[in-house]
Amino acid sequence: MFLVYNSDVIPENDFHLLADDRAFHYGDGLFETIRAENGRVWFWSDHYERLTTGMGALRLSLPNTFTAEAIHQAILHLLDLNGLASECARIKLLVWRQTGGLYTPTTNRANILIMVRPGTAFSVTRKTKLGIYDQIRLAPSAISAFKTLNSLPYVLAGVFKQENDLDDVILLDTNGHLAECLASNLYWLRDGILYTPALQTGCINGISRRQILQKIPNVQEGFFFPDALDAANVIFAANVAGIQVFKGEIDTPLFSSIRQLFMAY
Repeated sequence: MFLVYNSDVIPENDFHLLADDRAFHYGDGLFETIRAENGRVWFWSDHYERLTTGMGALRLSLPNTFTAEAIHQAILHLLDLNGLASECARIKLLVWRQTGGLYTPTTNRANILIMVRPGTAFSVTRKTKLGIYDQIRLAPSAISAFKTLNSLPYVLAGVFKQENDLDDVILLDTNGHLAECLASNLYWLRDGILYTPALQTGCINGISRRQILQKIPNVQEGFFFPDALDAANVIFAANVAGIQVFKGEIDTPLFSSIRQLFMAY
């Protein structure tokens, strides 16, 4: 497989990090996970906007070559080189501060890495074993809406999920409110109204979440305790890879609209 590292296309086996790399020592960076299908990069403008806004929050300098069009073309070229131009693919785009300093960096210049892997088609699946991970809670901050390289709450939630043989887990905020699932935003339907936790719970500002809030009317964001799910007609989680349904029937008009929003993209 080939990857792109700071504008250079290289074989994956030739990619190496320095021992004092800041991503390794401090998790000093961000990433985006993007899907592509048949040569089309899904919701690219939203991914680029979230990434560059996050870079601003981390005070990472935006290279002159780091434009939406240039990175988009690099992704398409990489998909073609790896034989994925006409397939479903999973793209990972990482940016992190270049080497120098300890907690206080000596530069704000960024390294850029683009990787691609075979992916799967967008799907709607039913999962039944949903738990709550309560050992580490999320807190809102200037960087909580972005996907940072310091992802330990999600890693440990994943370990908890595995140890307890669960399909997914819900993370809570510091006040015990529902925040999000392990790798996707959380939603539920009750009496025809769609609910989702507010960004102020510390949840990720998901790309699929943006699409739902923009195109589905009357979505209620807010702070909800776990017992709010008891009266839900449908409980599901969504990201750009698919929708996971945990409770209820999915043949409602509102849910059909949500599914079509992604299936027709």
